[in-house]
Amino acid sequence: MQGASGRRSVPLLLRVDEIDARDLDGLAELRPDAILLTASHGRDIARLGAHLAVHEAEHGLPDGGIGIVALVTSAAGVLAAASFAGASPRLRGIGWDAALAQELGAQPVTVEGDWSPVLIHARAMVRLAASAAGVVAIEAAYPGEDPEKVIAAARRDGFAAIFARDARQAELIRAES
Repeated sequence: MQGASGRRSVPLLLRVDEIDARDLDGLAELRPDAILLTASHGRDIARLGAHLAVHEAEHGLPDGGIGIVALVTSAAGVLAAASFAGASPRLRGIGWDAALAQELGAQPVTVEGDWSPVLIHARAMVRLAASAAGVVAIEAAYPGEDPEKVIAAARRDGFAAIFARDARQAELIRAES
């Protein structure tokens, strides 16, 4: 992912659940590389892409410099993830969040430490949607204590990145990379 500022070696992603044009004024100084948007449909991504185009034009920033990473956190988002393809040329990645288990009334992991079956399905849908959109897939942060199995599975299944829950997980992910 190219940095909007051209200076960062680690991309800056700003997570938002929803955003409108007024919220973008604070971005001029931050210059994030991408907005991590909780998305339930491709139209959420298209809407943010249009707002970002106006924001960049008004602030003299390069067109398309701020990307979008869609974050799937709901059942509706899982089922509509295919609509993310073609929603915006700014789309850089699609990830998922294990908090989806709460909405479904499910446990996120099995006693063996694997993702629960319903989350395995959601994970696969996100991976397929990312491939169809031509962007990277991002694995959810593992809610348990030992994420090594999930890190290996993410690598095996073609996920380009993994969200980290905390500094310890980030260190483990980095060590396994």
